[in-house]
Amino acid sequence: MSIANQTPFAVQPVPLLDREGNDVLVAIVKATFVVDRSGGARLADDPAPVRVADEPWEPESPRSSLRFPSDLGVAKLGTDVVVTGDAIAPEKVRVLDVAVRVRQRLTPLRVHGQRFFFKGVLGVGIGPAAPFERVPIVYERAYGGMSEDLSVVDLRNPSGVGAARSAADLVDTQAPQIEHPERPHASASDRHAPVGFGAIMMHWSPRLEHAGTFDERWKATRMPLPPEDQDIRFGNVAHPSLQFEEHLAPGDPVGIVGMSLEPVVFALPGFPVVASARYDTGERVVVRPPIDTVLIQPEARRVELVARAVFPIGRGRRVLREVVVRGDG
Repeated sequence: MSIANQTPFAVQPVPLLDREGNDVLVAIVKATFVVDRSGGARLADDPAPVRVADEPWEPESPRSSLRFPSDLGVAKLGTDVVVTGDAIAPEKVRVLDVAVRVRQRLTPLRVHGQRFFFKGVLGVGIGPAAPFERVPIVYERAYGGMSEDLSVVDLRNPSGVGAARSAADLVDTQAPQIEHPERPHASASDRHAPVGFGAIMMHWSPRLEHAGTFDERWKATRMPLPPEDQDIRFGNVAHPSLQFEEHLAPGDPVGIVGMSLEPVVFALPGFPVVASARYDTGERVVVRPPIDTVLIQPEARRVELVARAVFPIGRGRRVLREVVVRGDG
């Protein structure tokens, strides 16, 4: 079986199993753009490759969150939007509001300088924030985490800070720096949902709940296939606030403030791709895959768009022989 790439985009063919255990070929297509200050987009001179594995911020740390998610997978629901980078202020501040707008949806965050839990007259509170010009927007600085004895683990964000057996255990430890503006963390008793713009791992909630039921029945009837009740959303990697059930499309507006010295405002660029498959029976199958992942690095003004086309590999009389990826138009 051969694959031909007739586009300027990165293409990675990956053989995988679908949920029914059928062999499929997933043709993953990625385009990388650079956005100028007027909102225009051009293809990057150094395009990002298709990522075949998750890339953590700290590869040596078992608690590290993800810098870049893997592009592998058979299917997603709609489109993931992942934004990776820092909160950046033009001068030293103690707090900075940042936001991502996609279509009509606004996702805000409030970012503080480093701050710590302290024991006060009324209990364990959060001290003042230190001045900063740059703070990484990573889940390690949002609410979550785990206690030292692992008796308490916040599965929504095991990388975070603030989760503990008791408030006393938090004294003099780092407090959350990243929060939703409408749900501020003011004391050790605040346990608001973790927030962020980055990708979440498959063992984090809510991806974990979408994985399905791995019980004795699964072991007896499905293993090693996914459970029958696995939800397609298990393949989605974005924070729930940045998952879109309807696919994003070229022309959709995007705006990001607070993650570069100048706002990044643009429309999703065109991504005209057609993937066609030829079987040894002479049958041809043509797919126009939608955008299912948008990854943005605001400071570098880089945008990655990912689409995937899935073809049964087949067996017997109907076997996949060729896949051609070309521009549409």
